This record gives sequence, structure tokens and C-alpha cells, in this order.
Amino acid sequence: MSFVRDIIPVLILYIIGDTITTFYALGTGVFYEGNPILFHLFKIYGYSFLIPLKLGFIFLLYHVYRNADRYYWNITRYSVSCIGLLATASNMMAVLCH
Repeated sequence: MSFVRDIIPVLILYIIGDTITTFYALGTGVFYEGNPILFHLFKIYGYSFLIPLKLGFIFLLYHVYRNADRYYWNITRYSVSCIGLLATASNMMAVLCH
């Protein structure tokens, strides 16, 4: 399999889904970033800092793809996809229930 094909769920759930829902939720002014490190970085650089952070994460994933055996690569990509699903769902629920 190719790297791009392997990370499609990561791209959809973690990169796109989490980023869009985070921007939307934080843009309402009602919500705040719960991660203290990201909160501090957003305070300094703004919410757009999330984009280069996510792009940098793709390079980190590529490093794992190239250097880990298939078993650990699958654990990594499925774990990140699940984290993206949970983050996107959490952001959506916060916005919809508010």
C-alpha cells in the first residue's frame, strides 16, 4: 500500500475533521482549547497555528511509515484515526449541545 492511501482515514478524521471543527468551535468565542500546550500556542500565534502543526504531523507519520514494521504502522495510523474521530465528535457535540 502507499502512504497516501494508508493515511486517508487520518486525513479525513484527524487533519480535516478535527481542524475544521476546532476552528468552528473556537471561532464561536464560547469554547476554549482544553489542551494547555495548544491553548498557549493559540494565544501567541492564533488558531491558524494548527495548520502547520497538522502538516508537521503528516511528516512525522511518514517517518513512522518508512521506519516501522507494518504491525506498528497499522497501530499508529488506526490510533491516530480514532483520536481524530473522537476529537471531531467531541468538537461537534460541544457546538451542537451548546
